[in-house]
Amino acid sequence: MVGVKRDEYPEQGELVIATVQNIFKHGAFVTLDEYGNKRGLLHLSEISLKWVRNIRDYVREGQKVVLLVLRVNPERGHIDLSLRRVTDAQRKAKLQQVKREQRANKLLDLLADELSLPRNKVKEAISNEILKRFDTLYDGLEAILIDNKIIDELNINEDWKPHLLNLIKNSIKLPYVEVTGYVKLQSYEPNGIDIIRNALDNIVKYDANGYDDYKISVKYVSAPLYSIKVIARDYKSAEKILRDAANEAISYIKRNNGIGEFHRKLDEAKRESE
Repeated sequence: MVGVKRDEYPEQGELVIATVQNIFKHGAFVTLDEYGNKRGLLHLSEISLKWVRNIRDYVREGQKVVLLVLRVNPERGHIDLSLRRVTDAQRKAKLQQVKREQRANKLLDLLADELSLPRNKVKEAISNEILKRFDTLYDGLEAILIDNKIIDELNINEDWKPHLLNLIKNSIKLPYVEVTGYVKLQSYEPNGIDIIRNALDNIVKYDANGYDDYKISVKYVSAPLYSIKVIARDYKSAEKILRDAANEAISYIKRNNGIGEFHRKLDEAKRESE
């Protein structure tokens, strides 16, 4: 479960996880998992864009659903919610967030058990420190994995830190993204094969200053096309590394009287090669 905020109300436009409690003729009452099980209303008109003949075709008692907060009136305790306005992408992202927080809380449970301490004591101490700097507990644990020095800045028991860091390293994997581009490399020089090989080596051995934890690979597609695959921590970094590495090869082959072009999509690269 994402961190419970018992004394707070959700904000308008926020996505929340809710449990369906009661279904009636004009909608359903739900409880908000992240807000101390505060009660909200899912009106019939906010269930689907289609005509709803049977509400239970869309929701059922005990079901967990992702809902959009439409209106909030803390004085009256009213929370109006919508199911039909939540896109598939939003629903998946919210559920992913919940899973990540569940993993983070499970990790702290393991830490407490390893230290033979009460789980609530360990969770509260570490969560409070991490949430001072990060939006979620999982974001903080992930940041520690990327930069181990962050753990030294947390105001928690020093004896806990090596155990926590070890659990993070064994339990959390860094997110990676993969991007692919294509280069056309041609040379009509007597040593053209060597020139192309050296250009490809420039891609594989490209040193992206300021970036770490990335991987570049090159694969033959069909003469004169080669694919470049970059795996990095985020799309922005991956895209920059991809283009810069491709430019290294293109610059090299042009300096040696060859032809070099970069294309983001394979169909574009093939058209240019025809």
